[in-house]
Parts: sequence; structure tokens; C-alpha cells
Amino acid sequence: MAAGYQAARFRRGISAAALAMALAVGAPALAQSTSTLRGKVAGAAPGTAVVITDLTTGQVIRGRTDDAGTYTIPGIRPSTYRVAVDGQQPQQVVVPVGQTITLDINTPAAATEAGATETTTSADAGSGTGSDIVVTGRRTQEVRTAEISTNVSQQQIESLPQSDRNFLNFAALAPGVSVTPGRSNRQVQAGGISADNVNVFIDGLSLKNQVNHGGVAGQNFSQGNPFPQLAVQEFKVDTQNFKAEYEQAGSAIITAVTKSGGTDFHGTIFGEWQPKGFYGTKYSDRPGKANNRDGSLKQGDYDRKQYGGDFGGPIIKDVLHFYGAFEATDQKAPSAAVLLGTTNTDQPSQVVPQAIADQYNGSYAQDFHQKLYFGKLTAFVSNADTVNFSGFFRRESNLADFGGTSVPSHGHLLQSKIDLYQLEWNHRGDNWLNEATIAYNTVFNGTPRTGSGPEIILGQPGAVAAALGTNGFEQSDNQKTWTFKNNVTFFSNAHVIKAGVKVSLNDLSRAEDNLGNGSYYFTPSTYTTFDASTPQQAAVSVVPVQAAKVKDTQIGLFIQDDWTVNDHITVNAGIRWDYETNAKNDKFVTPDAIATALRNYQPWQAAGINPEDYISNGSNRKPYWKAFQPRLGISYDINGDRDTVLFAGAGRYYDRPLFITAGIETVKALYQRTVTLSFCDGPGQPTCASFRQGNGGVLPATTLVWNDSYKNVDNLRAAATATGVGGDVWLLNNNTKLPYSDQFNFGVRKRLGVVQTSITFSHIRSHNIFKYVRGNRLPSGQYTSQGDQWIEDNFPASGILPGYSGKLNIGSNDGKAEYNAVYFTAEKPFVTGSKWGFTATLTLQQAKSNVAQELQSDEFYNGPRVDAYGWNYVAGVEKWRFVGTGIARGPWDTKLSLTGTFSSGPSFGQVITRPAPAEFLGTTGTYGNFGGVFWPDQIVGYASVDARISKTFRMPWGTDLEVNFAAFNLFDSVNRTYSAWGAGSGVNPTKRENDTQGVPRSFQVGARYKF
Repeated sequence: MAAGYQAARFRRGISAAALAMALAVGAPALAQSTSTLRGKVAGAAPGTAVVITDLTTGQVIRGRTDDAGTYTIPGIRPSTYRVAVDGQQPQQVVVPVGQTITLDINTPAAATEAGATETTTSADAGSGTGSDIVVTGRRTQEVRTAEISTNVSQQQIESLPQSDRNFLNFAALAPGVSVTPGRSNRQVQAGGISADNVNVFIDGLSLKNQVNHGGVAGQNFSQGNPFPQLAVQEFKVDTQNFKAEYEQAGSAIITAVTKSGGTDFHGTIFGEWQPKGFYGTKYSDRPGKANNRDGSLKQGDYDRKQYGGDFGGPIIKDVLHFYGAFEATDQKAPSAAVLLGTTNTDQPSQVVPQAIADQYNGSYAQDFHQKLYFGKLTAFVSNADTVNFSGFFRRESNLADFGGTSVPSHGHLLQSKIDLYQLEWNHRGDNWLNEATIAYNTVFNGTPRTGSGPEIILGQPGAVAAALGTNGFEQSDNQKTWTFKNNVTFFSNAHVIKAGVKVSLNDLSRAEDNLGNGSYYFTPSTYTTFDASTPQQAAVSVVPVQAAKVKDTQIGLFIQDDWTVNDHITVNAGIRWDYETNAKNDKFVTPDAIATALRNYQPWQAAGINPEDYISNGSNRKPYWKAFQPRLGISYDINGDRDTVLFAGAGRYYDRPLFITAGIETVKALYQRTVTLSFCDGPGQPTCASFRQGNGGVLPATTLVWNDSYKNVDNLRAAATATGVGGDVWLLNNNTKLPYSDQFNFGVRKRLGVVQTSITFSHIRSHNIFKYVRGNRLPSGQYTSQGDQWIEDNFPASGILPGYSGKLNIGSNDGKAEYNAVYFTAEKPFVTGSKWGFTATLTLQQAKSNVAQELQSDEFYNGPRVDAYGWNYVAGVEKWRFVGTGIARGPWDTKLSLTGTFSSGPSFGQVITRPAPAEFLGTTGTYGNFGGVFWPDQIVGYASVDARISKTFRMPWGTDLEVNFAAFNLFDSVNRTYSAWGAGSGVNPTKRENDTQGVPRSFQVGARYKF
């Protein structure tokens, strides 16, 4: 035994020396995924040892009591722990992610956090002793806090029904949080503002999308999963009032912790299948319904397979453990039906020929493929040092972006590629803890075209009857980040003080190809083929495509104190400061041609707009250094027994601007110049004389006599270049500000037996919401002669910036939002020993904003200022939302689970076609209020009940085989989509449209083998 002990010491010594050398560069810490265990030991002398053992990894951590018998052990990973004190009966406690859990030794079970009336089994708790007192499952909730947090356990992740294995789905269990339903871009929204303002932390590392929308890297246009669900041990959703250690989030955050290899080998293999017969047809596409009256449209092929596995265990037991996971999805799903209209009584020329409609109308397969890989090594270098090294890799492709008036060739191949490497080192002292991490990650998202050739549009700009050929637009986003953090925690009987520093070095880039392949506009009714038809217009980019790039250093500092004043009062106080060197494209220099045109733009002079506010010389945009964010939470435990707790909190939360909004200024000014040309004197085209008549006897610079050679894109580009005309101009205001939210909440938590309940009032004010607004003005200084509530894409010549032919867009930070809500929650956790458990969350909310535009739009194209339509409800946010789940033991050793989601449905805007102002180029114009003008015309606008049944068979060799069957939207509820262009179209809109969100009634079968 002595020899084995010396060998273990020798191995640990070598590991410690090697790791110390590897980490000598200085490392960061990303410790938001750890938790704290604290409590009192009755009758303990000062310095009494409290020993906790992680029953998964076998790691042993020691703490000591102070003069009052209190112990505090921070920085522990979520797991089940055996807590031992000499002279006391050992206890087991489950510690969730990101919480402070109180476990008093030698106290009645009812005095622990939410009470314990059930016991766990080895599946929950590991290998404790038979005489252990067990504080079960997730009843160990933190109640003495002002944070609005929801923990999602491994039992819920494994048991509740979900169709696509995306752990973000479970964020909907939190109050005030919604998740995009169905198979569209999977994003999380909260607080009455965009999904861009959330943040997700995996093992403490931020997965923030710094370039494009969606909040989470890779989710801006992806239905895929941001991380393999199998590798997620559990996670927490903080709806509001999270602590100072969390950065870059103006609404909610999600903190997840990954699994680690244990002292024994363990693994899982799973598969889930949805064949075509298991997937229902969308309501409006069914025979006899709106999109398929004669039943001739058949649903496209569908098949989805999800499969993967994980494996972990010891390489050197109690010294070096490993864990790996793999998940894949292969899916062929039917698209939204292609529906090319063959009737148009108002404009017969815009009718698509029957032959074209017959060629393309129908539903097509959209292929989606994703592979996710995760691996981790954990080294217990010494009793004081733990090192983790992990890697995550995501590969994804998705044929999408067609349906409606777009045919499959006009789609995109959506792609994602993410590589992430993370090294963590935790060192523990007697009353302090240092957590350090260094991480490097790369993120690529792109939407390449599906083929080559030009874009073919039947119709006219703004009124597309059919989109054929290849898409005219493709984009790619890249971010590369080195992150360094270091957090240090000092703890005593009353205080847990934590301070940290973060430095991130970012390389961000974005490229756009807008019409590099050329786009041709044909009159729909006369179109046959590209070669045999003559276009009315064409548009093409005349400059080479390059990426806009910036380097941005982000620095964050924080300090916070969790102060237990006494058994009644707990104070969580902190302050955070964030700084970026180049958050707003600060080094950009406005090209001389644009600067000169702006200074000479007479309409701005008449409107009183100062062009110098939008002209950058590379040094007049200063980084913002005042992003101080105080955060305070207070809770009062009325009886000191964690039964009834009052709480309140307030704080400021800064987010950051997306690079897409800053980089587009560079892209449009330097790397994208699109010229639109009109043609005359060709077959079916207007006469050139008619153009000259309206332009002083000469052809406008962008009107050309038709020549068949223009069907060659290179020839078209040469002709467009020769006009000398520029394209769109997009400009940031030099005083662009960072978005932030001020949050306040108060409420009460009450334990009713084994059920934990809460009621919370939430108030959030969000500031500096950014949009690009129309900068074009008439010579009078007006946007239009009839006010500001118009969509205007084609200004008359008198309103165009001299030398340019497109839109003039200018950045505005004047957006605001207010959010008021009441949250009701109730939970009885389900653990292995439970017969049943449930959660219930009801959110009553009112979200209003002065920005009458969709949440994640970059462009406020419906007016010259974001408040042109006044204050409205926030489009896409519901009045109320209820999410309930239940898990229960069924007959024959089955497990049954349900998830029910019901809501008012989202608010949506209004679009009205009306007579245009006199200066418009057409006779009609469009009013577009894209705020929340209307609500669905039914009390329940969205309803879905999902169900799952599973049975586990114990195999003769001691392993488990589970078979499961799930039904989604069990009652086949018709959950319509609601948009301004559809349900809100017209003076008296129908408030309905012929498309649905979520999934039709569908089924899934699966199996899981655990060993």
C-alpha cells in the first residue's frame, strides 16, 4: 500500500510540474458554472473538518468550520456530494449549477433547502453509505437570492419530450423566456428585447455571437443545436438580476456545465427516428386547405435520424479521467410549399405563366446535416489543484431559404463550423480559491449559393412574383477569440467575495456578396426562359467582394460579495466594468467621395442633419469607458428556515453592438457597390424616348439601350461600372452608444410541503436599441411630403445622394423598450426515487417599444426615425405564456412525461397599401408599422402538448436498455404564424395567414443503451 501511495504521489507530482509549466503564461477563469456549498455543523469546534466527496468523479474537497460552526466550500462542480464530519451522520446532497446551497449538519430534514421526503438511489447519488441522510434531487434550491433562476436537471433533459435534442428548448421552462418553436432558427428571447441580448455559457465560457444575430454563436440562421445535449449535465437559466461575474447580456443568460469522466467506465448509445409516416402535414398544406385546394400538392420526402453516444471513465483512477460525446442529425424535411401565383386581377402583367408554376409548385426536401463532438480530460493534480482540458467541434449544413415565391435553386446552403478549446486550472487554499482558464474559439457561419448563374426575378423590386435562378445574396461571418480570465474567491463565515478580470482578443470579419452574380427582372406574364425573354431591369455589383475586418480587445472587471448577514438577511452586491477598444468600427475612415457627397447633400441641410456626425476620420469615434454596472440583491427569510423568503434586486446590464451593424458600413462603402439598370427599346421594354422625356431630353445615367450582350454578367458589370454611379450608403453615427438594460424585481418564495413556489414582479427598461433608419430626404428636408410613416426604397432623383443610386441609411440609437411582467412558478422535482414531479410557469407580461420593427432586423426601412410610429407592443412577444411539465412513474415500470405550452400568441404589425405621395415613383405606397399593433383573434394563439413514454429493461449483464416513443403537438393544434405582411395586411386585416409555426402532430421512436 505504501508503494502504491508513493507511486500515486509520483504521478501527481509529474502532472503538477508539467501543468504548472504549461500554465505559466497566466490563465483566465470562467467559473460561472461552479456552485457553493455552505451550512452549519451543530456543536462543531472551530477548525472542524468538513469533507465532501464528488460521487461521480471521486474528487475530495476539504473545508473547515469557523468559530460559529459555519463552513463554506465554493467553486465546486454541480454533482451529488457525500458530506462527512467526524461525529456526525454522513449526508448526501445534490448541488445544482451556479447556486449557493445550504446544508446544515445534524438538523431536521425539513430545515434544509425545500425539505426532503424522498430518497435517491445510486443513479442519483453515486456510492454513498446506506446510513447516509439524503437531501434529494433539486429540492436543494437556492431561495435566499434575488436572482430569478430556473435549474434544469439531468432527469428533465433525459425524460421530457423534445423533437430535436436541443438543450436550449428547456430554457422555455423559465419565466419570461420563450424559445423559437418548430424547425426554424432556434433562438432564446427574454425581457421584451431581441434574442441578440442573451448569452450562453458552457463550462463558464461565453458562446456569444459577436458578429450576427441570435445571441448564441452559430444560431443566427440555424435550426441546429449549439452543443451536444448528451454532454450537458445540467444547466441554469437566469431570467433576471444575475450577478456581476456575467457579461454581455441585456436580458437572460444560460449557464451549462458539461459531464466529466468518473471513477468507473460509463457510456451511452442512442438513436431516434422520425420516418415520413411519423411527420404530419402542415395544416394549410393539407388537401382542401388554403394552400392545396385541389389536393395536387404532395408533401415532400421527410426522414430524420438522430444518433450518437458518449463514453467516459478513468485513465488513471482518481488522477486522470476522460469523457467524450458525439451527436449527429441527418434530416430531410419538406420545405414550405412553393406557390407561384397564376392569377392577379389587379396587375395581369404580374401573373406567373402556368407552365412556370407547373414546373416549380410543390414541396421539396430541405437537407440538414449536423455533427457535434465534445471531449474532456480532467486531472486531479493534487488535493488543491484540478485541471480540465476540453474541445468542442460543430459541423453543419442545411439546404434552406426557399418556398413561397422562391424555388429550390434560389435557396442557400446554410453552414456552421465552430472549434473551441478550453484549459481550466482551479487551485484551492484554506479560505480562498483561484480559478483560471485560457480559451480559443473560432466560429464560421455562411450562406453560400446553391449553384452558379444569375438570379432571375419575375416581377419588380419590392414585388416579386417568382424568384428563379440562383440567389443574389450570400454572406459569411467569422470570429476568432482568445479569452483569458482569472477569478479569485475569498470566503469566511459571512462573506463570499469574488473578483475577476477578463481579457478577450477578437478578430471579427463579415463578407457580403450582393448581386455579384447579377440579377435580372422580367415581366412575369411574358417570361418563358432566360435566353428567350428580355429583362426590364438588371442589378449587379461592380466591385470585388472582400470581408470587413476589425480587431477588438474586450476587458472586463468585477467584484461581488454574497453576504449572509444572519439567518434572515442575505445581500448579493457587486459591480462590473466592461471596456472594448473597437466595439463600433472605430477605425473606419469614410471614403472621400461619400464624405464630399454628404457635405453637399442639400436635403440634409434643409433637414438640419449634420453630416459630420456620420463622417469618420478614423479617430473621432471614441471607445466607451463608462460601462459601470452596479448590481444588488437582498433577500429576507422571515422565519430563518427558508420557508418564506422575500426578495428584491436591481442592476444595470450592458450588452455590445453586433459587428454586422458596424461592419456593414465598411462593406457598403468599400466592398459592395450595386448598380440597378433600366433598359429601353428592347422587346417588351419601354421606349428610350419615354425616359428622355422625363429627364430633360437625355437618358438617365442608369438607363441603357438594350443589348443582348447584357445577359452576360461580366458585360452587364462593365456597363454598370461605366455609369460611374455608386450604390447604397450606410453610415454609423460617430456617437453610437452601447445597448444596456436597467432591471428591477421583487417577489416572494414559499415552500408548500415538497412544492417550491414563487411570485415575482419584473420591470426592465432597455436603452440604445440600434437600427439603421432611412437617411434620404427631399429637398424640403422632409422624408416624404405626407409624413414619416412610409416604406420608401426608391427615392426620386431629388432625394438620392449625388453620385449614388441606392438607399442612404444612417445609424440610430434612439430605440427604447419597457417590460413589465409577473411570474408565477411552482415545482416539485422529480428524482430517481420519485413517483412524480412537475413544474409550472405562468408569465403575464407587457412589452412595449418605440421601435416599430421586428426584433432582429438591422434596418428600419419603414421610416426616417425609429419612433416614427410611436410606442407599440413589441412584435413577436406574447401577452401571456404558460409552460407546464410533468414526469411520473407509469404502469409496468414505465416513465411518462408531458410538456404543455400555451400562450396568447405573439403581437404583430400592420401593412397598408395606399395612394403614394406625389413624389413617389409609383402610384401606390406602403405604410408599415412592424411593432405590435394586433394580437391573434383567439384567446389561445399557440398551444402544443408533447408526450413521451419510456421503459427501461435491465439487461442480464447489468446494463440498461431504454425504448421510448414520443408524440409532438399531440392534439394537432393549428398554431398559425402572425406577421405584418400576412395576418396584419390591410386596413381591416384578417389576423390570420396560411402558414403555421411549430410542428404538426408528429411522432418519434427511440432507444438508449447505458453501460
